[in-house]
Amino acid sequence: MADRATPGERTTQVHRWLVLALMCSGLLLVAMDNTILNVALPAIADELRPGNTALLWIVDLYSLVVAGLLVTAGTASDRSGRKKFFLIGMALFGISSVVAAFSGSIEVLLASRVLRGIGGAMIMPATLSVIRNVFTDSRERGVAIGIWSATASAGSAIGPILAGAALQYFHWGSVFLISLPIVVVAMVLTVIYVPESRDPSPGRFDPLSVVLSMAAVVGVVYGVKELAGHGLAPVATAVLLAGLTLAFTFVRRQGKLDSPLLDLSLFKARRFVAATLSVLLSFFGFFGLLFFLTQYFQILRGYSPLETGLWLLPLALASVVAAPLTGAIVARTGTRVTLAGAFALLSISLGVFSLLGGENDTLLIVLGFLGVGFGASVAVTAGSQAIMTSAPPERAGGAAAIQETSFELGAGLGVALLGSVMAALYSTAMTRFTDTAASESLPAAAVAASKLDGPQAAALMDAAKAAFIDGLSAAALVGAGVMLITAVLAAVWLPPLAVEREELAAGAGGDW
Repeated sequence: MADRATPGERTTQVHRWLVLALMCSGLLLVAMDNTILNVALPAIADELRPGNTALLWIVDLYSLVVAGLLVTAGTASDRSGRKKFFLIGMALFGISSVVAAFSGSIEVLLASRVLRGIGGAMIMPATLSVIRNVFTDSRERGVAIGIWSATASAGSAIGPILAGAALQYFHWGSVFLISLPIVVVAMVLTVIYVPESRDPSPGRFDPLSVVLSMAAVVGVVYGVKELAGHGLAPVATAVLLAGLTLAFTFVRRQGKLDSPLLDLSLFKARRFVAATLSVLLSFFGFFGLLFFLTQYFQILRGYSPLETGLWLLPLALASVVAAPLTGAIVARTGTRVTLAGAFALLSISLGVFSLLGGENDTLLIVLGFLGVGFGASVAVTAGSQAIMTSAPPERAGGAAAIQETSFELGAGLGVALLGSVMAALYSTAMTRFTDTAASESLPAAAVAASKLDGPQAAALMDAAKAAFIDGLSAAALVGAGVMLITAVLAAVWLPPLAVEREELAAGAGGDW
């Protein structure tokens, strides 16, 4: 009888909350990764001298690989075992940390980002699907997902602080080694305490769906990134159209399979669709903002990496406070009001950052970070809870993959699209300078200025800072506009609280 017990029953004696802590440790590493890298970008640019495109790819490549593999990894973990996938993913994450730390060229660093992306794709859906199977009580599961979400938000803000402390004393490669102790301890404890779980009847595995899903995501994200940065280039347009065609083909194929790679029936519920989009768009604004502001603090304000990390504390605090409160907010006001309010707050907060550039921006920065942290955390937590409660336990990996694909696509597209808006305006403003490298990015301008005489260096940096601020303002306004449109759509499209409660009672949309 013990062998037939559910994971939740088996972990009564093994402490479900310890299992949650171990899953959150894996998520913490993944969440810290992009923001740790953002703090280290100026040092990397100074030593490896990448162009603006390469600089963006250092950040984007990880998200692109993860997004492309998540659906496959989530479904495969349902078939092969979620604990197994978590352990393999953590091992790959640790190996990539060592490779990245000792990278001597931009090519090796980019290769380490690919390896890290594979590890992240295995870790992320496993964390949520293990939680979904271990926490069988809906109220406990809501609390657990709230803690999980808070970990994601807090990790994104804690990363720069740890990276900043490391960069105060060590080479930039040290920021990647921060994860190693967590990897080792978490793997040992996971082997001992986390129960294995899998889909008992997974059905037939379809290799063609795997290829289609990966190619579609990579094609769409790459095409959007290139078009946003360089206009209607023929190659980028062709790649985007090919990605969209493959995505359409993938969706049609899933509808014909008895055991699809992606369970499209989940998207029949408005609450599930809204939850997926809320995760994607929250991280669109969240990570796009962080990519700009780490450069703003370090180059325009001259702060050290550690000081830059400390400036992000309001973001972390607001995120940690908001996530555990989200379940109660949704239960009281409904998904429509919760998401509409969260995205309205995100819109206002991103708009605040378009006003930067004065001498006394401290209040604007703190208020903006508090608003972004609270709004994004509420939207992501509400979305995560809706996604995971809508899926049966045996399909938890697939549902988690959808959630995490939204997470990574949002982060990657936020950096790509908002970063491209900023880069385009920056480059246009800097065309009067003969140094082409200086017109590529603010870090490149700082490197170019270091080689010039005093007056010339000052003129170059003054122009670069002004161009950067103008680009930042425009990108923040674009992000604010996207968040405002999302808030309006949530208010118009989602059902009111009374209707949502009827749907939940009928089993149409999971539970709170």
